[in-house]
Amino acid sequence: MNNSSIRAFGIALFLVGAMLALATRFDLHIGLPTKASSGEENVEELQKKLEQANKEIALLKEQVNQAPKENTQKTDAPETKAKDNHESADAPAANVTTMTLQIYSGITPYIVAQKLEDGDIIANSVEMELLLANPKYARSLQIGSYEVNSSMSLEEIAKLITGKK
Repeated sequence: MNNSSIRAFGIALFLVGAMLALATRFDLHIGLPTKASSGEENVEELQKKLEQANKEIALLKEQVNQAPKENTQKTDAPETKAKDNHESADAPAANVTTMTLQIYSGITPYIVAQKLEDGDIIANSVEMELLLANPKYARSLQIGSYEVNSSMSLEEIAKLITGKK
């Protein structure tokens, strides 16, 4: 073998190695035998996990909805005593839900609206998402913790979490 054929063989080995490295780096299938994976199996598995997660979410929401009812039943007696003493004139204010909303870097209006809806602060997350997408508030979410409650309007919440006045 002469030097040029050895050099050509070395270059060929280098190119094959580079192609294999790129194929594994970018997860390209170039006809090499690999572990057989069916996309349908993965989809079915993910759908089962999604259904299970949705069931868990429904159970948790049910538990959350039942918890306030239990608390109001337990506190009925003290409220009636307070009403007898005419100390509690603000009975409807007891139904106000309060939560701490955490805004972090990279959070989207969709996630903010979902958190507010999940915390029973707002009834419709789509309205809040659209309001936050409005040019007046777009890209203005301020990082931090905010105390919000269900008596606040969508506009008030948006002004609070964006720092607008």
